[in-house]
Amino acid sequence: MIPATPAEARPQRELVGTVERVVFRNADSGWTVLRLKSDSGEPLTLVGTGLEVQEGDQIKALGAFEDDPSWGRRFRASVVHAAAPSTREGLIAFLGSGRIKGLGPVLAHRLVRVFGDRLPSVIEQRPDELAAVEGVGPTLAERITETWRSLAGERDALLFLNSHGLGGAKAARILKAFGPRTLAHLTTDPWSLAREVNGIGFATADRFALALGRPQEDPDRIAAAVRHVLEEIAQSHGDTQARLPFLRGRLIDLLGINEALAEAGIERAVEAGHVVRHQDDLLGLRELDHAERVVAERLATLAEGLPSWRTGDAEAAVENAAKYLKLDLAPSQVLAVQTALTSRLMVVTGGPGTGKTTIVRAILAAVERSGGRVVLAAPTGRAARRMHESTGHDASTLHRLLEAEPGHGFRRDAERPLEGDLFVIDEASMVDTELMAALAEALPDHAALMMVGDIDQLPSVGAGRVLGDLIQSGHLTVVRLVEIFRQAAESRIVANAHRIVTGQMPETSRGDALGDFYAIRAANPEDIRTKLQQLLTDRIPKAFHLDPVEDVQVLVPTNRGAVGTIELNRFLQSLLNPEPVGVITRGDQRFAVGDRVMQIENDYEREVSNGDIGRVVAVDPNKNILQAAFDERLLTYEGGELEALSPAYAVTVHKAQGSEYPAVIVLLSREHGRMLRRDLLYTAVTRARRLVVLLGEPDAIGRAVESGVSRHRQTGLIARLDETFASREHLPS
Repeated sequence: MIPATPAEARPQRELVGTVERVVFRNADSGWTVLRLKSDSGEPLTLVGTGLEVQEGDQIKALGAFEDDPSWGRRFRASVVHAAAPSTREGLIAFLGSGRIKGLGPVLAHRLVRVFGDRLPSVIEQRPDELAAVEGVGPTLAERITETWRSLAGERDALLFLNSHGLGGAKAARILKAFGPRTLAHLTTDPWSLAREVNGIGFATADRFALALGRPQEDPDRIAAAVRHVLEEIAQSHGDTQARLPFLRGRLIDLLGINEALAEAGIERAVEAGHVVRHQDDLLGLRELDHAERVVAERLATLAEGLPSWRTGDAEAAVENAAKYLKLDLAPSQVLAVQTALTSRLMVVTGGPGTGKTTIVRAILAAVERSGGRVVLAAPTGRAARRMHESTGHDASTLHRLLEAEPGHGFRRDAERPLEGDLFVIDEASMVDTELMAALAEALPDHAALMMVGDIDQLPSVGAGRVLGDLIQSGHLTVVRLVEIFRQAAESRIVANAHRIVTGQMPETSRGDALGDFYAIRAANPEDIRTKLQQLLTDRIPKAFHLDPVEDVQVLVPTNRGAVGTIELNRFLQSLLNPEPVGVITRGDQRFAVGDRVMQIENDYEREVSNGDIGRVVAVDPNKNILQAAFDERLLTYEGGELEALSPAYAVTVHKAQGSEYPAVIVLLSREHGRMLRRDLLYTAVTRARRLVVLLGEPDAIGRAVESGVSRHRQTGLIARLDETFASREHLPS
C-alpha cells in the first residue's frame, strides 16, 4: 500500500468535500480510508491519519493524488481536519448525522429552513434563537452549540499540532486524549503529552514545550523529567523505585541543569502527586507505589483467618487425594499439600523435575474434595494451556480471568470480585507489580492464594520482583522443592538446568545413543549462523525427526545484532521458507504463507496472548490481509493489525518465558554482552521438553554460567508488606 513515489514528494493541494462513508479506521494508529464527495461533485477515496471524522462531515485535507497499484487513484492526505459545513446540504448532513443527541434529519431540515444561510452565525453568536425553534428548546440548543464549538476547537488544535511537527497519527492520539480542550491544555502543560498520550515520550513533549517558549529551567519541565526517568528505569530495569542521588544525577545529565534545580524539580513532582517519596531517600512513581500498597493490604487481609473449605484432618485429606489421583507422593510433597490445605497464603517454588505439577494436582483434588472451588490461572496463554493439560482443569490467563478491557483496565476488582476459594497462579515469576495488584484487588476476602513458580527464572518483563519479594518478605508460607525425582533426574536437560543455576557448566550428551542436551562451539556470529543452518536443515530433522519450523525454537538474548532476532528472522525466513506463495511486507518485516509468527501484544477480544506462536496459512497482498493458525484457531489480521505480529523463527528468551517447545537452540555470542546471565540461560534451557542445543562462542557460554543473576531490582513491596503486616498485628482483637 506504499506508493512508488511518496505523496509528500508531490505538489500539495487542498481538497474539500463531504464524507459519504468511513471505509476503514484503525483506532490505534488513526489510519483512515474515506469515500468522499468533493465540492466539485467528484466521488473519490481519501486515505490518511487525523481526526475521527464521521459520515456527513465536511472536511478539508492537504495532500496529493497517487496511483496505487492495488487500490487505484486516491488522495493521500498529510493533514485532515473537519471543517464547519457552509452549504445548506452540508448543514443538514452534519446536524442530522446523529452525532448530537436528540437532533435528527427532520429537525435539521427545520433549522435550515428557519435560519437559512444565517444558521452558522446563529449557532456561534446567538444560540438562544435556536431554542425558540419548535422541537429544540434550551438543552438541545446548548448541545448544538457545544458540538459546533468543539468542531472548531479540534480543527484549530490539529492545525496547531501540525505546525509544531505533531501531525498524522500523533495528532489523532493527542486529540483523542484531550478533545476540544487540546490547545488550552497543552499551552498550560505541554509535558502532559508524555504523561497522558500513548506513544509520545518525554523527548517529543520536551521539544514541543521548548518550541512554545517554555524555559529550560522551568520547574514543570524538570518535574516531567523526573517522571520520565522513573518510567525509564521501570521499563528498562524493572525498578519501582530509585534512590535520590541517582535520580538527581540523571536529571543533571539529561537536562543540563544544576543540583539545586534538580532538587526543586523533584519536589515539584512530589507536590504534584506524580511521584512518591519514601524513607531512605527513595522515590517512585505514584501508580507503582499504589500497586505495591494494594498488594500488601490485600495479602494482609487474606492472611487473616482459616481457609473457607473444610480443613479437618489434613493428613487424611492428602492421603485420600493421592489415592484418588493414583499418586505416590514423596514426604516433601505430602508436607507441601498439607500446608496448602491449612494456609491462605502460600508460595511453591522449585526448578524442573521437582514435582510442582504433581503438588498442584494433589492440592486441587484435596481442596475440591473438601468443598472448595479452585481457580487456575497463569500470566500467558501458553502457560495457561500447559496448566490445563497437566491438571485436566480449566485454566485461563490472568488478563482473561480479570476480564481485561483494552484501555480501561480490568472489569474484575474490589467492587466486582472474582468467584472461587483457592486461586492457583502458575509461572508466578512472570507476574509484575501492577498485574499482581489487579489480581489481589479482585480476590474475594475469603479467598486463599497460592503462587507457583521458579524463583531462578528471569523476573517479570514489567516492573517489580513480585515472586522474589513475596518469598523474601517472610510473610507468606513458602515451600521450596529441591528434590529431583527419579524420572526427571534421567533427563540431562533437568540435570543441566540445576547445574547452571548453581554456577556449574552443563554436561553434554555423549556416546552412540541420542541424548537430549548438546553444546556446539562456534568461532563468531557468522560461524553461529552457518552451524545453525546445518542444525535446522539437516542434523536435527534427520536424527530427531523434528520439523524445523513446527518443533524447533531458536532462542537468543536480544533483538539487535548479527545474532539478534531481527537479523536471524530474515536469515531463517529465507532458509526455511525460501519461495513463499503469498507475501506481505510491513516496514522491514515480511509475512508469507508458511511463516512462523508470534503475537507480540495481548488481544483480549480474540483471546490471543503476547508470546503465542502461530503459523501463516493464507495471505491476500492486494487487501493487506493474512490469516494465521494459533493451535486450532484461525485468526485474521488486516492493515494496522499486522503490527501485533512478528516473525518468530527466532525469539528472545524473555518472549519465550512461560512457553515450552519440543526443542530449543540457544544462541550465545560475545556480542550479547551484559545479557549473558545465568538466569537467562537457565530460563532458555528450561523451555525445552525433548532437546536442547547450546550453540555459541565458548567464552560466551561460560560467561553466562559464571555471571550470576541479573541485578537486584529496587522495589518497595517488601517494605510495604512489613508495614502492613506489622500494623495488623498491633490492631486490637
